[in-house]
Amino acid sequence: MMIDRESRRDRTLPTFITLVVLAFLMMTFDVRLSGGGLSRGIRSGALGVIAPLQNLAATVIDPVADLGDTLAGLATLRAENLALRQEVARLQAELAGSQDLMARLQVLEELNDLEVIDAETAQVAANVIGRPDPFGASFIIDKGSDDGVALGHPVADPFGYVVGKVVEVSPSNATVVPITQDREAVTVLVDGQVGTLASRFGSDFLDLEVFDAVEPLQAGDLVVTSSVSLTFPQGLPVGEVTEDAGLEGTSISTSVRLFADPDSLRVVVVITWPPEPGEVVIGTTTTAPPASSSTTTSAGG
Repeated sequence: MMIDRESRRDRTLPTFITLVVLAFLMMTFDVRLSGGGLSRGIRSGALGVIAPLQNLAATVIDPVADLGDTLAGLATLRAENLALRQEVARLQAELAGSQDLMARLQVLEELNDLEVIDAETAQVAANVIGRPDPFGASFIIDKGSDDGVALGHPVADPFGYVVGKVVEVSPSNATVVPITQDREAVTVLVDGQVGTLASRFGSDFLDLEVFDAVEPLQAGDLVVTSSVSLTFPQGLPVGEVTEDAGLEGTSISTSVRLFADPDSLRVVVVITWPPEPGEVVIGTTTTAPPASSSTTTSAGG
């Protein structure tokens, strides 16, 4: 019996202490609930958690969204830029085509004002349609033997400036080599003195040699075809002397710039000279070769 009484006494004290603590806690909760302290505490805690999240969103998420909008705008600008470039390319192509047509029209109008060499000489206007060698100066025209074009016929630009001569002929087209690439020299007249004009390898300039010179030459002196030329009728302008050249004994050596630009030609004029293939031209008189001769006239000289 003594043991049971002591055990109950030992359990009573902890129970009492526990009840006191519970009562104190309940009183504390009641006071806080009655004063709204708990709700304010919950709200304060929630705001304390949410505020950093909002700041994080403003710091990280908003710039990402702005970057997305920027990228979308760039994609739209690129698409619009591509469309504008395509439109500009189309308009440039149309403009180039119009300019080409205007250039051809101007050339054809100028052809009507060209003076014929003589009563027996005809002129055939031809379009430049291609080049046999993309790296060479020779070009192909759309007129051939069916149009009266023959081997060796001289070719000029629409202004009457010497370009070159026909070196190959087919029924429907012909090949022209400019004198800047021709191996055969051309007899010319400059300042009343006869000389020879020869091509210079790899250059657009020509070498002029006057062997019986009596006067020095000046830059800008006009060079024209001579009356003793076998390749071109006399008096066709070829080019101009590029620099002053003095006498070296009785000869003069200098360079000549061609008036015509073979690389940019669209239309040329084939001069059917001599009027008949196989005829020999001496000065301004055209005569036929002897019947016994089987040789053809060289296109040189």
